[in-house]
Order: sequence, then structure tokens, then C-alpha cells
Amino acid sequence: MFVSSSIAAPAFSIRELIAPFRKPYLRYLAGSVLRQILLVVGGYSVVWTLRFCLRRPEISVWWVVPALIAFDGLYVGLDTALNALFARHISFPLFGNLRATALEKMFHMPLEWHQRETSGALVAKVNNGVGRVVQTAEAVSRELCPALIRTGLNLVPLLYFSLVTAPVLLGSVLIFGWLTVIENSKRRSFRRERHQHYVRDSGVFSEYVQSVQTIVQFGQTHRLLDSYGQLQRQIMDGGLAEMQIAYTYGVRKNMVLSAGKRTCQALWIWQMQRGHLDVATLMYLNMLTEELLSSFWNYAGLLERIYEDLEPARILIEMLEAHPAINDPAGALPVEVPGAVGIDLINVRFSYARGRQVVRNVSLSIEQGTIVGVVGRSGSGKSTLHHLVSRLFDIEHGELLVAGTDVRQWPLEQLRGVFASVTQSGGVFLSGVTILDTIRFGRPQASAAEAESVARCACIHDDIERMSDGYLTPVLQGGANLSKGQQQRIALAQTLLALTGDRKVLVLDEFTSQLDSETEARILRNLRPWLAGRTALIIAHRLSTVREFADRIVVLQDGAVADEGKHQELVDRNPWYAEVARFQANSTTPVA
Repeated sequence: MFVSSSIAAPAFSIRELIAPFRKPYLRYLAGSVLRQILLVVGGYSVVWTLRFCLRRPEISVWWVVPALIAFDGLYVGLDTALNALFARHISFPLFGNLRATALEKMFHMPLEWHQRETSGALVAKVNNGVGRVVQTAEAVSRELCPALIRTGLNLVPLLYFSLVTAPVLLGSVLIFGWLTVIENSKRRSFRRERHQHYVRDSGVFSEYVQSVQTIVQFGQTHRLLDSYGQLQRQIMDGGLAEMQIAYTYGVRKNMVLSAGKRTCQALWIWQMQRGHLDVATLMYLNMLTEELLSSFWNYAGLLERIYEDLEPARILIEMLEAHPAINDPAGALPVEVPGAVGIDLINVRFSYARGRQVVRNVSLSIEQGTIVGVVGRSGSGKSTLHHLVSRLFDIEHGELLVAGTDVRQWPLEQLRGVFASVTQSGGVFLSGVTILDTIRFGRPQASAAEAESVARCACIHDDIERMSDGYLTPVLQGGANLSKGQQQRIALAQTLLALTGDRKVLVLDEFTSQLDSETEARILRNLRPWLAGRTALIIAHRLSTVREFADRIVVLQDGAVADEGKHQELVDRNPWYAEVARFQANSTTPVA
């Protein structure tokens, strides 16, 4: 049987991301040019009306008013249409596209990357970054570009009626812009540090909230509040230092604009004294200049907002442009999946980023249709084997074959589709989803009868029936309304229901660690018919989980295979295994 599709990690590109929005954006800019032309014409309409009424006193001014109102209606209609165009075709679609792209990136990044990042920090990067990218797009599109167009159009009558003011305005613009660039250059390092603190703040806040019960029980609220207060003081100190730069340059820029305006006013009075301007034109030029010079402040404010938004946007883009270390091999073709899948590890070595070797020269064969148990102390590399066979991490040395093919030659999605797993972290519990659909997470099209069947196998059916709405009971975030034992059994039900099609290998990693021995024994009895002819890897601390269930038990010690065999064989010849067996015979507590 072949699987024909595979999803590779997306290669993020800013150009590709904004490509769908280019045409509506160009339409928006064209409409903005027309809107600003109407705005400038509307500003001159008062001068035109005054001159018309003075020259034609026999015509009442009230006949002109309807035409001016109609003109204003045209402007308002165009403005409303442009706002609707931006919201419908740019703003909201861009926001959704960015969020979906970020989530897709999260799904495709390897486990090692996720372990380096905290969930709170990742959420902060996405939320802040996406929001700021959209805000920047809106600022550039709806404010900066129209403002530049308006400035250009305002300059036309200014230069036409009073060319002598051109050097003054140009000098004011250049000096103002130069001061703005210097100001933002000096603020850049403060801004970058502040946004890094914001990301850290979100991560820390999220962690504290998630652990609130334990924090309170240990009486550590005051210590953590002090630590959090220090972080806030760092943010405040940096922000105040940055604002001091803004205040200093704000005064300088203000004086530049004031000098430019007063000089222009003096030049117009000089022109009017010589008969080159009338009072109406002088008032109109003064209005345009006031608007022009105030627009410089708008530019400075817009640039400050854009600079402010660019930092979280830069953080988001860096995250989206991160390249996963684990990808589909070049030219990977689907692998034929046999009826039963075997796994072979040949002299495999692996270490995490810290450098300590977790898996050392492991050679292990899991034949098709057999059940292999893996036991060992905590940190001996048991769960790491699970991560390696599904290629959540890449081995550093040796060979790892699934169905006779090196895992690095499999399309990633197809390889991971061979396994159905219960991990130590449990199943997937999404808030607001019913118990029924939580069980069907891995196979949404499964029937309610199938879901009930796996729930009975996982010994969770009776618990569900006692809930207020049975299988339709909503799950709270992270399964907060379920006990750890119930979560573990529902996770097992999820996995069993997904064990169809090409999912030929069942991996159970500490899947009964939260259960009492009686419930565990019932589940193990129920599992036997489900595993007939299937390959299974069972990772456990409790020997009871594997001693009569596994065809073979492998003992890991310091990342290496120390021994393997049947339960009684290991009791007879392996001192550590024998000691654990004797201890667990008199205790229900797993040995770590």
C-alpha cells in the first residue's frame, strides 16, 4: 500500500506571503490618490466660492451649497469604499494568513526546536508579531502613503502661488527628516531590548499562571512576584531612557518646523504687500502650510509606530524563516508499507544539544507483529528511542530502519503516519471539544460506536457515562476537568481508534503510569486482541506492564542495551531487573 502525499516544512517567504494582496493594494493606492486629489480640491473650494460670489453677487450663495454638499458626498463615498476594500481584501485576510502560516510553521518544526522555546514565548511572538505586521501594513497603506500623496498635492498650489517658499519648506523637511532618523537610530537598541523583555514577560507570565496551584502550595508567590517585578523594572527603565531621547529630539524638531512656518508667513506678507497675493490666497496658503508642517509630525509619529511595530514583526519573521533541521529527503518517494512493520536499530548513537550521549551504540530488532517492552531507569533513553523511530530527532550515527527503509529516506508525514502513540505528555485535549470528538481526534470520521469500543478497551467508558453529558461532555483546556488517570485512558482510546490503515506500529510510552494496578491489568487484558499481529513498542517503569504482555523485554542502562529476554530470564540473570521485580512485587510505586 502506498501513501501518495507528504507535507514538507514550509519555506517562508515575505514576498510569497504578501503576493495575494498586491492587486488589491495597488487598487487601494490608486483610490487613495483620487481621494487626496478630491481633498485638496475640496480645500480650495472655499477660495473658489468666495471669489465666485464676489464676482457674481446676483447669484445667491445658497445655490452653491448643494454642489459643495454633493462634492463632500462623493469624497465620503470614496473614502468609505476604500476602507471597505482595505478591510475585506487586505487587513483581515493578511491577519488570518499570517496566523495560519505561523501555526503551520509550529507543526513542522522539530521537537528539539520546541524544547528550546517556551509555549508562552512562542504564543507571544506570534500574537505580537502578527498584530504588529497588520498594524504596520495598515499604517503604511492607510496613513503613510495617503499622507505622502496629500503632501505632494499640497505642494503644488504652494509652489504655484509662492515659489519663493520652496527653499524654506525643503530645508525644513530635510532637517526634520535628518533629526528623525538620528532619533530612531539612537532608540533602536532600547526598542529591541524592550521587545525581547516583552517576549520574556509573556513566557514567564504564562508559566506562572499554568503552575499557579503548585506555586501557591509551595508558598513561593512573594518570591516570584519579586522576580517578576524586577523584569517590569527593567522594561520601565529601558522605556524611560528611550523616551528621554524622544523628548530631546522632539523639542529640536518642533523648533525646526516653527522656524520654517514663521519664515513662510513673513514671505507671504511680503508678497501681499507687493500685490502678488490677495488675502484669500494668503489664508489658503497658510492653511496648506499648517497642514503640510503638521503632516511632518504625523510622519514622525507614523515612523515611530512603524519602527515600534517592526521589532516584534522582525521577531516573528525570524521565527517563520527558521529552517527545520529535519525535512523530507530530496526527491523522496512514498514507501510501500507492508501488512506488518518491523523496526531495526543498528549501532545507533544520539545526544541532545547538551552533548551527553543519551543513546549509545544501540542495536535492536523489533520483528514484524511482535511486542517489545523497554524498561530501565529514568534517563536511560527509553522515550528517546520512541522519538528516534518516528524521526522527531535524527540519529547521529548508525542506521534506523522502518519496514526495511532508513527513516531518513521516508517522506516525513508518511513515516509518522505508520505510528500510533501514547506519549508521556498524554493525548490531545482541546477546550470546548466533547469527549466523543476528543477520542476521535486522530480519526474524526470514526463512528460513535467505534469511539465507545475503544473507550471500553481503555476502561474509560464507565467514567464517561457518569459524567453530566456522557460522551457529549465538553473538555476544558488541557483536560482540566479530567483526572490524570482519565486523561491517560482517553489518550489510549485516541491512539487505539487511530490504529487503522497504514498505522501499523503501536507505541505506548508510560501509558499506565497514573493508573492503579487493577485498572492497568484490566487494560492489558483488553489490549491483547487489539494487538494481534501488530508491532508494538511498550516503554514502562512498571514491570507489570510488560512482563506477561511483551514477547521480549529490553533493559536499557545509560543509553545502551544491557540485557534482553523474557521476564523470568531477566529475573534470573540481571541483578537490577531482579531487584526492581522484587520491589514492585511489594509496592505499587514505580521505580525511577
